[in-house]
Amino acid sequence: MKLDVLYNAATHTWPELRDSVRRAEDEGFGTAWVYDHLSGSVFASDRMLECFSLAGALAAATSTIGIGTLVVNAANRTAGMTVTAAASLQEISGGRFEFGLGAGAAPNTKWSEEQSLLGIALPASMAARHARLVEVLDLCDELWDPNRDPKWTGFPLPTPRPPVLLGVNSTALAEVAGRRCEALNVRLEHPQIAEFFAAAVEARRTSARAGTPLTLTAWTLMTPESLDPAGDIQGEFAALGGHTLILVR
Repeated sequence: MKLDVLYNAATHTWPELRDSVRRAEDEGFGTAWVYDHLSGSVFASDRMLECFSLAGALAAATSTIGIGTLVVNAANRTAGMTVTAAASLQEISGGRFEFGLGAGAAPNTKWSEEQSLLGIALPASMAARHARLVEVLDLCDELWDPNRDPKWTGFPLPTPRPPVLLGVNSTALAEVAGRRCEALNVRLEHPQIAEFFAAAVEARRTSARAGTPLTLTAWTLMTPESLDPAGDIQGEFAALGGHTLILVR
């Protein structure tokens, strides 16, 4: 089983983040992930770092560990800005970037206050939020195609294309991940995690990408128990068919 680590810029300064990710690299973790939040207020903190800026700096400060976003909120930027930033990070990291993407929260919730304060309009319905996420995936396919339309000449073309991980909290999104993405991520303690994994695997089996790998990942807190390869946490995750456990430090 692969172990990754997730860092929160609301609770760590830049020097702490840089040094921690370098230690994780030395300790053999596969990928260092960062959140996409614009304010630390959702974590009761007075600080935060923008995720693409932070991921680029971490890529420049390391050499072998993967660098990922868990997950980019499709509502925080235009689709074009998101796809261009992800392609740029793939070049800066030397091909180590893992593009985690999610649909974001509903308006008028604890998790959407930062968008409200910045004047970022959020789609009111879940269907509309999912449609915005699919717009990003569609643009990835268009801009990252080596045989893309000449009109896209000048935009960064990532080589190789970074894997896309979809953060899911519904069967509908799990099915999108199975059809369109390289990986999906679910909270380990989510009561429907087995259902989401199964839906994604089935969607992959019946999609145009049938036969290609689909990585099943979950996140949970880093504790002595979750770090124990012989413990219940890793054992239960493996029994679900999981491949990568992302530990929040």
